[in-house]
Amino acid sequence: MPVRARVIAVIAFLVAGLFGAVPGASPAPAAAGGPKVVVVVGPVGSLTDNYRARGDSIASAAEDAGATVVKVYSPNATWTNVRNAVNGANVIAYVGHGNGYPNPYTPGMERTDRVNGFGLNRIAGIDPADPTGDGDNWSTNMAYCGEKALLGQLTTADDAVRLAYCGGTANDGISPAPGFVMVHSQAHYTAGFGERYEESDPITTLSEAQQRVRNYSYPVLALGASAYYATAYGDADEIVERVLTQPNTAYGPIFAQGEGYSPSTLTTMNHPDIGGGAQIWVQRTERESSWHFGDPDYWYAFAGNPTRTPDGGSSSPFSDVYTSKFYDDIVWLAEEGITSGCGNGRFCPNGSVTRGQMASFLVRAFGLPTTGADFFSDDNANKHEVNINRLAAAGITSGCDDHRFCPDGLVTRAQMATFLAKALELGWTNDDYFSDDDGNLHEANINRFAEAGITSGCGGARYCPDGLVTRGQMAAFLHRALE
Repeated sequence: MPVRARVIAVIAFLVAGLFGAVPGASPAPAAAGGPKVVVVVGPVGSLTDNYRARGDSIASAAEDAGATVVKVYSPNATWTNVRNAVNGANVIAYVGHGNGYPNPYTPGMERTDRVNGFGLNRIAGIDPADPTGDGDNWSTNMAYCGEKALLGQLTTADDAVRLAYCGGTANDGISPAPGFVMVHSQAHYTAGFGERYEESDPITTLSEAQQRVRNYSYPVLALGASAYYATAYGDADEIVERVLTQPNTAYGPIFAQGEGYSPSTLTTMNHPDIGGGAQIWVQRTERESSWHFGDPDYWYAFAGNPTRTPDGGSSSPFSDVYTSKFYDDIVWLAEEGITSGCGNGRFCPNGSVTRGQMASFLVRAFGLPTTGADFFSDDNANKHEVNINRLAAAGITSGCDDHRFCPDGLVTRAQMATFLAKALELGWTNDDYFSDDDGNLHEANINRFAEAGITSGCGGARYCPDGLVTRGQMAAFLHRALE
């Protein structure tokens, strides 16, 4: 990535959430009737009616969530009108053209006066040169007001368009509320995807996508945003709704609820320019064939601290669980004191569970009593030895064979069923729930497990008894069993 002379630590702002205040900061203007949401629709030529409809969907979702909404749409989306509207905004949603970097126009040169911002009308209304008012010719009708305009850093060295139509040198930037959330919709570069009008045009690389999201997210995070979302899936209204209605849900899980979320292709990295635990998330997915010829691209992205919540709190004790489908179960496990993670502030949700770890999970979960007995010969000095003996004293395990527990062995789904069936003293059943456990040593306990509603199997009337249990799955099983 190019060296950028703008590394800052905006920890105070990242700690503040959408509705949070930053100590020592001047209070933003209060929005009567709820958080202030500003929807900006820039000029996009013949597509502008479609984009205004998208803006209306965002506005309706925000109003339904109790927000006060201000709409600034082309042909009146000039720099002055947008700048005035976003003052004190808690959420800014932009639908329009994007201009980012890297791009094919200025290789090796990031022109921050015109990239990483908004594409806006040069003048309000219509005129003979622009009879619809929605013209998007960047040489005549539209101005890209970029990073420097947002931050109030334009100088006389910048070009005439920015000086004339993006506030010029007298511009001191935009002033949203501390902890605001930025949501980009349909704008090139904001989520990583670029302009690809011919099938022979290069496909975006991971590095390019990460650079684009890094660059585009920088000015808003530097201004105090607590989160940055960018989507090309047409679901910006749903993102805004979740941000407003889930104040205690972390930004990471809010991202994971998105229409285009793809955990298998998600790539995360620390944000090089922003402190406070900020990260950059991009993912490569396919859309319908009309989008970039059906090839995968980077349509959905996030930047910010994924553990923060819109109300300014933090909803996770671990740094690596934001996108896990077992997120709520893992948080519950930690809150109940059943786990402290796998070290260094992580939970390792995809890691396997050893039999020794399983013993400690169960002892803490069920509060099993201490014992002075030593049941097994192969767990001496193992850090889980005390809990292994407590598990055996409670009659939940008899080990893996003669006087051995095999503490480093990995727990299978079948073994887990037996551990929990015994610990919970589940009732017996004559029903046979699965087709792939016939003759398995643990079949009876697997059926007890299913009868209690703790498992529905692994799909297709199967239980996958020999599959290994992950730490995330273990959290889910314990949560279902004990809640």
